[in-house]
Amino acid sequence: MNATLAFPVPFKSRFSGLIESSHVQDGVFAALILASRIPANLGMTGGLICLVLTGIYGALRVRQSRDLLSRCWLQLSFPIFALLSVTWAVYPMVTLRASVQMTLTAFAGLLLSQTPRPRAVLVGLFVAYAGYTVASLIVGHSRPEGIDGTLSLYGLGGEAKNYFADTSGTAVLLALTMLAACIERRAFALATLSATVIAACGLATVRAHSAGATSALLLASMLLSVLLLFRGCSSGSKLIFAAVLGGAMIICVIFFQPILALVQELSAKDSGLTGRGYLWYRGDFIIAERPWLGVGYFGFWTPENPDAIGLWRYFDVRQEGTAFSFHNSYIQTLVETGRIGLGVMVMCWIIGITALLRRFVLTPSLPTCFWLGYIALQLSKSPVEPIRPSALIAPTIMLFAGLGFGFFPVGRNRHQFGTASRRLSSSRSMASSDIPLLSDMSSEEIRLIAPAIRM
Repeated sequence: MNATLAFPVPFKSRFSGLIESSHVQDGVFAALILASRIPANLGMTGGLICLVLTGIYGALRVRQSRDLLSRCWLQLSFPIFALLSVTWAVYPMVTLRASVQMTLTAFAGLLLSQTPRPRAVLVGLFVAYAGYTVASLIVGHSRPEGIDGTLSLYGLGGEAKNYFADTSGTAVLLALTMLAACIERRAFALATLSATVIAACGLATVRAHSAGATSALLLASMLLSVLLLFRGCSSGSKLIFAAVLGGAMIICVIFFQPILALVQELSAKDSGLTGRGYLWYRGDFIIAERPWLGVGYFGFWTPENPDAIGLWRYFDVRQEGTAFSFHNSYIQTLVETGRIGLGVMVMCWIIGITALLRRFVLTPSLPTCFWLGYIALQLSKSPVEPIRPSALIAPTIMLFAGLGFGFFPVGRNRHQFGTASRRLSSSRSMASSDIPLLSDMSSEEIRLIAPAIRM
């Protein structure tokens, strides 16, 4: 054995190796990009930080950026349509600014979806979402929300209850995924920590008093649990389950209203969904004026629009801004981009979900299970919340990351990887020590097996 192997590696060398590790870089960039958009009080400063981090990450991962464009170009259909809507928009400058920002936001999500180390991304997301949610729960800021003035927990960044409940619900799904990964690796101490985070983030979601978010989390967490149980089964069994799951998305929509009604009753919500009924009523009239192309992406909720001002006055919104919405993904999209835009958006969703289901059938991928659960969380809220691509917000980054991950290659270099693994196993059995005989392997085999050695 080479005598140099007996000397301990200096701390500086270990630290440098950690910083240079692609796993660490992917996790850190994922955490920082999302953390810059979770707190509402970061405002445009946070948006600028997000774009700068995305630019740096893309520059460091040039090949990954090329893969994004070649694999996920279909998911850019709606951002491109939003950019085109500038040509017929009522307020073209508003639409131009928002559509450019939304396209860059979509790029950030798709870039994260194509990392060769998807589990590292999930760890980074877990740190960002769970850390923020637990910190918000500990601080415990609350304020009156809704027509009845119910005290609702909100985040450290001051975001509204529905947005914070989306953050805490996402943290629950990430913690559930981490729990499965820890149990798989027999890291029971970390598994206990993950279970504690699940309880804390679940409590934060309930205390936010968002009926839609709570209902969606119940459905998504159950779906994710089943996906995690099935992921180790044979491809045939998962194919049958995937066929059932395809219909489960429809079932989630069908059963969403009864579950929502139950949550409303338990949380003393009003039957009018805090004024959504009137919003949807007014939305129908606005859609009828421009049914096919709409008013332009993000072109309705602007202080220049008298219809928007009228609704702000009706709901006693003291600070006019674009944060207000129709609280319905499909009405909001119909108003802004019309029937054609809605068709493009739904087509992208269907294609992305189908690609994820294919990955679920062909691989025992833990990230695939999480992204299916996350998309179920978002789409099950779509009848009562504006779940659609928006500019510089964390849910849009996550949505595109999930939809894009379905296009991540399945079984890449599987045959070569298996050959190299068997060669390494054979080398270990012939060696007189635990050090693998890497000198017996070709440079190509070492490159292929390196990820397994690091794990």
